[in-house]
Amino acid sequence: MGRPQRILSWWDQEVDRKGRQIRSDVRSAAHQVWKEACRRTQSLLADPAHAPELMEDSVAQVSRYLDRIGAPSSSPKNGLLLLAFSRSLRRLAAKSRRLELVGGAVELSSRIVDHNWSRQVDARLDLENIVRRLSDRNSTVLALRAAGHNWEEVAQLLGTSVAAVRNSFWREVREVRQKLRGDERRGRIDHRLPQKQAKPDHPEQP
Repeated sequence: MGRPQRILSWWDQEVDRKGRQIRSDVRSAAHQVWKEACRRTQSLLADPAHAPELMEDSVAQVSRYLDRIGAPSSSPKNGLLLLAFSRSLRRLAAKSRRLELVGGAVELSSRIVDHNWSRQVDARLDLENIVRRLSDRNSTVLALRAAGHNWEEVAQLLGTSVAAVRNSFWREVREVRQKLRGDERRGRIDHRLPQKQAKPDHPEQP
């Protein structure tokens, strides 16, 4: 007999942590996208336990944003809420990966040199550097793709065409990669330049 499946739920509150009213249309949208939010969390973190806190924060964030721009309550909010949730989820996943790398320092020092494994680590670090420099829009695109959405679904959520969203994403990835390589080359050149010897403030007396 297998273990009973854990039932997760988020705290549906009328006010946020600072006592501000949370919009009912956003709270309703959260109930509609909750299963999908749990699926995405499971996909990126291998455990949906963080989903409730992420959803509560996303609901409050989206509610504040919609109030600020005076958005009507009649329009659907599912897509916008999922975008906010995915962005927070991506940030948490990136933070978790960085902690894993730090926590694995002892393991790294004790490993026998494996050039293939080393190349995989370099590629992963390169990817993390690129992800941290992406715009909010393309960070959202990456989060949606990582959560299993195809380009057609991503384009629909962002209200654009497949060609536009895909070309924009890969163009920015290329630009960020080129900038990182340029910074790396300049760093190597600066490191090789001889340092000028500092002159004494007062000339030595004969």
